[in-house]
Amino acid sequence: MNHPLLFLLAASAVFVLAGLLSCSAPSSSPALRADTQPSNEILAKMFDVPGLPADPLQIAWAKLPTLKGQRCTVFQGVKNEAAFAHHPQIVFWDSQFLALWNDGFEGEDLPGQRVRYAASTDATRWSAPVDLTGRQEKRRYTACGFWIRGAELYALAALRDAVGGPDTHETPVLLAYKWNPQSRAFGDPQTVATNYLPGNIPARAPDGDWLMLGKGGVGSWGPMKAAKGGVTSISDWTIRDLPGAGQLEEAEWYTLPNQHLVAHFRTRRTKPLYLARCYSTDNGVTWSNPVTTNFPEAGARHHGLRLSNGLYALLVNPNFDDRVPFSIALSKDGLVYDRIANVRAEATTPRWEGRWKTNGYHYMRGLEHAGNLYTIYSINKEDIEVTIIPLAELEALYKPQREPTRQ
Repeated sequence: MNHPLLFLLAASAVFVLAGLLSCSAPSSSPALRADTQPSNEILAKMFDVPGLPADPLQIAWAKLPTLKGQRCTVFQGVKNEAAFAHHPQIVFWDSQFLALWNDGFEGEDLPGQRVRYAASTDATRWSAPVDLTGRQEKRRYTACGFWIRGAELYALAALRDAVGGPDTHETPVLLAYKWNPQSRAFGDPQTVATNYLPGNIPARAPDGDWLMLGKGGVGSWGPMKAAKGGVTSISDWTIRDLPGAGQLEEAEWYTLPNQHLVAHFRTRRTKPLYLARCYSTDNGVTWSNPVTTNFPEAGARHHGLRLSNGLYALLVNPNFDDRVPFSIALSKDGLVYDRIANVRAEATTPRWEGRWKTNGYHYMRGLEHAGNLYTIYSINKEDIEVTIIPLAELEALYKPQREPTRQ
């Protein structure tokens, strides 16, 4: 259907079918049995939004409904000093929000890239940046998120050789900086792991172990790796290769209602791109071979999390061609995403040139707190912003309206 008015009418009704279950009660799936994993066919069917064309190339992504939210600036890039800013993270700790990111002089992964953070009591007004790592002349730091480990908070940063810099022959390290509640600042770094770069922050598997999915500290398309442990000490990990070496990037995982785990990955840059998935029935010790799904993706990083209302939210760039828009897809069972709406869909333009500087909304992450979803992202890899979305906005996508017209 090509008529723009008809498309808008269909898009406005795309999300909701009468008679759906309440969003507070996730639907069950016959695939989610305790003794087995879903078939490849089930894992491949990840995107199924009523009313949208089956072919993602026919979807006008910018015309999807936009969620209502409050938009706030955390950090704005500074020419020749921090003209590149990326890998944002957010947490609520010690009665305040903390945002973490890395920035560099001009472009991504170049020598001198550092990690900084800012604080806010309400996520709308942020402090001036505070240096976490400092700069190294020949190497680079990358922000790797906040780890809430019991009663302690760590800020994670990876130190590796820089692109265009010398081979220092130094081992890549993942570092942890512990929050000091007395000084209200992060302390000196401790080594978490060597030659490991996490794609997600450590999270608890159902068996109580901490679990990170990531890769080695050198190169981009080597084997993905699972790091499991972190209980007896912050450096106690068993690291194993994941299936699909050379095919996958940007790992994410979460726990399903049946206590199995599903992981999502970016695939290689052979367009069009779709997310891939692996499945684990043993708390992340072993994983199935990757299955390419039908969920379209721009070749970026995405973030999936389970909300307190039972819904799964996937923060993603679904447009094959661009990191515009930034969208949130929703699922009741963690496998099939059947609602989607935009957070940001306006066109953007970088202010300065730099390595891998591109337009759009990059590397989004979400944090649920006090009835809101706090999303943090970089714009053009120059600025860091937050959009605060009430959970009610997401739940409304499942409220019964009229039957949608399929494209």
